[in-house]
Amino acid sequence: MKVLFVFNHQAPYKVRLFNELSKDIEVTALFERLKDSDRDPRYYQGEEIKFKTVYIKGLNLGHDNHLSRGVVRHLKNNQYDIIIMNGWHTFSEMAALNYLKKNRKSYVFYINGGIIRKRESSVLRRIKTHYISGADHYFSPDENSNKYLVHYGANANHIINYPYSTLYEREILPKPLDSQEKAALRTILNLTGAKIFVSVGQFIARKNYERLLNYWKGQPADHRLILIGGGPEKNKYRRLIRELALTNVQILDFLPREKVFQYFRAADVYLFPSKEDIYGHVVNEALSQGLPVISNQNVNSAHHLIKNGENGYVIDFNDEDKINMAIKDVLNNPEMANAALKTAGQNTIERMAKVHLDAFKDWMERR
Repeated sequence: MKVLFVFNHQAPYKVRLFNELSKDIEVTALFERLKDSDRDPRYYQGEEIKFKTVYIKGLNLGHDNHLSRGVVRHLKNNQYDIIIMNGWHTFSEMAALNYLKKNRKSYVFYINGGIIRKRESSVLRRIKTHYISGADHYFSPDENSNKYLVHYGANANHIINYPYSTLYEREILPKPLDSQEKAALRTILNLTGAKIFVSVGQFIARKNYERLLNYWKGQPADHRLILIGGGPEKNKYRRLIRELALTNVQILDFLPREKVFQYFRAADVYLFPSKEDIYGHVVNEALSQGLPVISNQNVNSAHHLIKNGENGYVIDFNDEDKINMAIKDVLNNPEMANAALKTAGQNTIERMAKVHLDAFKDWMERR
């Protein structure tokens, strides 16, 4: 079976999925660009590619847009059993979707998540509906993303949900660290404080770290907050930390995945204050290391993976009383760590690949 994925850039989590799928089928990934310009270059290191790749020449626009007829030319000159379009946002993807629609080619529309905007012009909605509707099948990671697809014209009966993951089964902790193991790891990482809170992400306005820092001025001195990431707002955060006289906050630049996971294992709570995320891989990654998550509301992965009071909380980060309640409950319930691991165990690369392969087989048999 020959399957083509058209995707914007060579994201490590996609490379992992394509590698896993290529054990059973012939995968070709057509990339419009090597990387998203907003990402730290180290984000793309470390994953061996075990599938066929095609890199389309064209004009890179902004941090992720791309302009080229190369995708269309590739579709015209090559035959595949299944064509998967991962999105519509770039000019290259729009051209490819128009070609597929005009020539009545069978294709699958794939999303990594989606949020319906409360305010949206009628023109933009018509554009989205044009490009999202009309596929033979859809892949979606969660219920809220399903609603997004249907809102823009997808047939709900044609949507397949997949467990969206960046993790292999072997990367999930078999059991939470005990108190001695956690203390030893904190010594290695030079972490001080009775309770450790961590958050990982780009230092940009959407991630809402300014709000988190303002909240932190009311936290006990022995509650240490670690922000890991890097980005254009780093200096703003440093100034705010000085202005608020926060002595219990530490900012770290981009760290390799393995190092980030060490901080997850050493911490007590993961905080995710993001204003919005169409999915949010980091929720499952934190859970995979036995770390309960407290997330803001407009994050799809949080609604999909977190059960309030079991493995974390989904709350309004503008409501300090709710944040305080959630933190208190997580700190007083160590059994949440086991629940976190159980959730992560249901969302792995292997399980994600199986859902894809089962869908491919079903579609081919019904042709």
